[in-house]
Amino acid sequence: MDLTPVYELRERLKTGAVAGTGLIREDFRLKRAVEAVAPLEKASPVLARIVQLSKQIMSESCEDRAGALLDALTLLDALLCTQGAVEAEGTAEPFAETEGTVGAYTENIPYSVLSALLDALQHSGGGRYSYVVNLHKEQPQLFGDYRVRAALVEALGASYGELAEDAAGWLIEDGIQNRNSFAGIRFLLEKDFDPKGKKEMARRVQVLERVDGALANDFYLKHLGAAKKEVRAALIHALRHSQENEELLLSLCDTETGNNKKMALHALACMNGEKTWAFFESLAAKDPLSAVTCMEGSERPEAAKLVSGIFLGTLADWRKGKRKPDNELEAMLNACISAFSGKCGAEICECYRQAAAVRTVLDEVKKAEKNATSAMLFFRPDHLSNSRVPFSEVIRESLFLNLLMPRGKELAPLAWELYQTYREPYFPAVMAAAFREEDGAKCQALLRDFVDESGIFGRRLRKDRTIFVWEAFSAMKSLPAVYADGTGGYVMQAAYVSQADLQKNSIRYPLYGITEEIFDILMRLEDKSMDVLLSAWVQPGNEALCRRLSSYFYIRAQKEKDNRLYLKPLKKCGFESCKGLAVHYFRGLARPVSAWEINSYFGELPGSAAAKAEEAGQLLLLLKRGSIKGRDNCAAVLEAYIQEQKALL
Repeated sequence: MDLTPVYELRERLKTGAVAGTGLIREDFRLKRAVEAVAPLEKASPVLARIVQLSKQIMSESCEDRAGALLDALTLLDALLCTQGAVEAEGTAEPFAETEGTVGAYTENIPYSVLSALLDALQHSGGGRYSYVVNLHKEQPQLFGDYRVRAALVEALGASYGELAEDAAGWLIEDGIQNRNSFAGIRFLLEKDFDPKGKKEMARRVQVLERVDGALANDFYLKHLGAAKKEVRAALIHALRHSQENEELLLSLCDTETGNNKKMALHALACMNGEKTWAFFESLAAKDPLSAVTCMEGSERPEAAKLVSGIFLGTLADWRKGKRKPDNELEAMLNACISAFSGKCGAEICECYRQAAAVRTVLDEVKKAEKNATSAMLFFRPDHLSNSRVPFSEVIRESLFLNLLMPRGKELAPLAWELYQTYREPYFPAVMAAAFREEDGAKCQALLRDFVDESGIFGRRLRKDRTIFVWEAFSAMKSLPAVYADGTGGYVMQAAYVSQADLQKNSIRYPLYGITEEIFDILMRLEDKSMDVLLSAWVQPGNEALCRRLSSYFYIRAQKEKDNRLYLKPLKKCGFESCKGLAVHYFRGLARPVSAWEINSYFGELPGSAAAKAEEAGQLLLLLKRGSIKGRDNCAAVLEAYIQEQKALL
């Protein structure tokens, strides 16, 4: 509605009030304004009253012209106040974060969701941790809101340790991806910082140094003198980012003890001065295991040279019979493999070549020793679990993880070389190298030739190689639109635990070469492990992909005896049918069905309300006939479910 006549009427009435009510009837401009606003009389009761008062003011018979004038102006001001607007030239643009802000305001967050999230981050109690973790997984965009970011900083001191560690990890990941908004978070981290504090303050240091690195060096130095216990250890470790701290770290290696000395050694290994490497060469001569352990977080060429020298020397001594395949050999090789992380160069490539050559021999060598009860086992290179695996497996995993590191492209030629020599075991590594080249056609051809091999009798599908395919693709994740400029997408994502500060580090880079044929090849394998990956790659906004995947999942769900794996991805794809799914699952059970199982299964079932009611009806019929055995009140549960779905139609 055009309010221009209303504004004009108010202006003329104000002018009349200034001139005096005795002259107001002679104002021809006011008369025209009243005539112009008259058509709006039926628009609302308020406008009708304003028009009536305006006409009354202009009437000869008006007994209280001043009162009518004041009433009209009051109503006009009240009306126009509610209709007020601000205009500016140009086009509207989305609100952008600026330097110094904690984060942007996120629109359309329901109060119930935001309130519950803030409460879960700021208080302790049962169920809050799982709620936060699930919400971060399903709606990560909410955690970019300035209110949630501030709550995450508070959560660094949460009594529930897992929540505090996750909050630190999310702040680090967010800070690396959105550096413009980290200045505001930095302010919150530095505000009221207590160097004598406990774990919360140590986490603040870890977030700050992982995102800002050397930029916050003055902060580390400022608080180091007064810092105690874990906060001091975190500040010492943070000194690794600046070469200016070399002399200080050399001094700390002499004066500190326990964990603080460990942090000083790890930090010193990131320096490049002559004094530093003279120190470590001396340490390696006296205690090679300690020297190698300090190299784990360093990407210096000197560190790669030191680690490779000790690793190759250890293998050579074992081959010559100078070292027994005992716990000491196991510990040394373990330390070296952990230290390979993030390192490249000719020396490290030679380590991987030598390890590949003896990988199967080392798997069994300890068993051949007298009184030995098992083969040598090694911690996985990511250290995310306490599981231990044979040497041949850990060395492959180490190379795969290293290929995902920032400098991983330098190891790509080695991956191809080892794949040509040893084939299947190194397929994950060569696939990771192909992904780094952002060449979808190359990835597609490599996968097709590996899975669909040519032979003298033609091409054949190699389902026996599925485990290597799973290893290659297990690090591929689906991204929500918020992390990919509104388009969704995929990333290679992995994590590893630093043995210096025991903090989890995330590796993540985008994938641009995921072709449709890659999905087709994986679907041809018809393997549950592949189906788990495909389920995780569903992108609801990609209608074409959802149609193809839902068709595949539906067929698989009708073949697999336990088809519960396929219910969530089918629902995520928006699949409208569920015909035969529940009947197929419950017929396959070799025991009576419980009411709880029925509730749980139908709670995950995809499809429209009509399709769900139809499927529940078929299951109810089989229960009543005795084709499927039930206990408790299964029939009543199904009848209630059917009525509930029909009510939604």
